[in-house]
Amino acid sequence: MTTVVSFINYKGGVGKTTTAYHVSCSLAQHFRQKVLMIDIDPQTNLTFLCASPTQWQRRKRNVGTIKNLYSQYTQRHALDVRRFIWNDAVVIGRYPISGLDMIPCDIDLLGEDLGGGQVVGTFPTMQAIRQNAQQYLRERSFLMKVIDAVRDRYDWVLIDCPPNLYLMTQNALHASNYYVVTAIPDHLSTIGLSILTQKIRNIGDVISATQPLAGSKGTHTVADLGAIVFVKVRIGGSMITTTHDTTMRDIASEEFARDKVVPKYTTELIGYSEAAENRVPVWEHDSENARRAAQKNEYPEITRELIARLRRPSQT
Repeated sequence: MTTVVSFINYKGGVGKTTTAYHVSCSLAQHFRQKVLMIDIDPQTNLTFLCASPTQWQRRKRNVGTIKNLYSQYTQRHALDVRRFIWNDAVVIGRYPISGLDMIPCDIDLLGEDLGGGQVVGTFPTMQAIRQNAQQYLRERSFLMKVIDAVRDRYDWVLIDCPPNLYLMTQNALHASNYYVVTAIPDHLSTIGLSILTQKIRNIGDVISATQPLAGSKGTHTVADLGAIVFVKVRIGGSMITTTHDTTMRDIASEEFARDKVVPKYTTELIGYSEAAENRVPVWEHDSENARRAAQKNEYPEITRELIARLRRPSQT
């Protein structure tokens, strides 16, 4: 059974995309899993970690992006999902990482992310209520339909979400089994974590209330919180700095985060940035800084932990 995971945080700069990318690469390279990355963040950072702007422009012109696939959906055309998959998306030298594909994003998706009807207002008939409810659910079922079309091809689908809870993120949450939150362990980066999880529960409550109105037999609403991953942890000598250590302990003790904090984390190392500039995972880059970061084995260990936590039953 395919495991679908959304990477999310509505604060930017907290390692969300870097984590989604490295976990995807590690799943494929180190654990021989078949992985589909879906980039729905109009900033397109995950896409550009895999391909150069020139390659992306060519792909956009000749094939299309998630934006074109979404247009098919909104126009109620058949979804030609396989056509939009960028096979072997990450190439190391001349050789791709086997089993790692992507659906690229597009900055033009930004305008599509603000819509979405609400189940509010006064309606004169039950039919009008039901029609509105059906539209509400349909607007949040695009990514579920996309994934259903190719589910048999992948062990994992990882979705890189924009830093908000707008329509596309709600699509991702509705399509996913779990969501993973990344955070830097400082006050500003973690202050909204409990609010984020509560808002996601609220989205699930609305979808749950809407399903019977729409005549839907579905029971899945939104993803469960699967894990919280700390990134860019500061180390002083061989120890975590007091501020970051205290923050990580405080978050782990919160009710919403209990048993959700991954004990492995990434440290604040320039090697990750150097690898990103070269569009390779850190363990594939040959700079001294990247080698130093790779030796810590941070993302492979995080990936191993996520597999243990999130793997669907039939994958065991």
